Amino acid sequence: MNTDIVYVRDLQVAALIGIYDWERQIRQTINIDLEMGWDNRKAAASDDIKDTLNYKAASKMVIELVEASEFQLVETLAERIADLLLEKMHIPWVKVTLGKPKAVSGSREVGVIITRKRKAQVYLDIGSNIDRKRNIRSCVKLLKLEFPNILFSRAYESDAEGFDGDPFINLSASLQTDKSYQELSSYLKRLETDHARQRTGIKFSARTLDVDILFYDDLVLQPEIDLPRADVIKYPFVLYPLAEIAADYTHPELGITIAELARQSDLSIDGLKEVKGLI
Repeated sequence: MNTDIVYVRDLQVAALIGIYDWERQIRQTINIDLEMGWDNRKAAASDDIKDTLNYKAASKMVIELVEASEFQLVETLAERIADLLLEKMHIPWVKVTLGKPKAVSGSREVGVIITRKRKAQVYLDIGSNIDRKRNIRSCVKLLKLEFPNILFSRAYESDAEGFDGDPFINLSASLQTDKSYQELSSYLKRLETDHARQRTGIKFSARTLDVDILFYDDLVLQPEIDLPRADVIKYPFVLYPLAEIAADYTHPELGITIAELARQSDLSIDGLKEVKGLI
């Protein structure tokens, strides 16, 4: 894992912050230190500023946020700074140190230090053709507990692909997570195992539960690992449910949105039959 850091030290900004009446009337100087994760190897190799993390832009955004804020707690302000940098600077993690000088008699300053990771955008395909409704409902319930922000497409029944078997039920899911790809993959494999998934090594076979990572941010691991998942453009039961919840997501290899992929696809949607009451 790359551990390069771009930092900004002792950024001083006047802010309206505090819980006491007098603190709501005057601005106090807040001291801010930033440490931002960034892979500096590309910039070092190219010697080109466009490959660096723009710490000036990051500092400007933080200053504008702090000056416009009116929070009572430094904890809240620190979280907002971290959220802003993770979203706008597209960095994997950030450490924010925020201090209020002389907030306690006899001290130089007091404050908080937080470290936050950027959450990855992930899309999943969920399928089952053995005790389908029970396994799908159970999977959905557990995923909701693990990822409270998860969003599901409608569920669809379709014929088994590549072998003679009972029809499958498939649906897509969208979530954000701070789990790494490897951590998420391990979690989903355990989820499948807990639903009596048998791993025969046969690609086309009956499944109690199949949960595949279709996309993990814009990560491309082909050909060693099937990511982005090739099934997205091969099978209608993957593409069309995905298009319901990921229309604006751009395929990292093909460079077009899922909505456009669905519009251009020759895959027939006629074989999909909606199954209600599972989400």
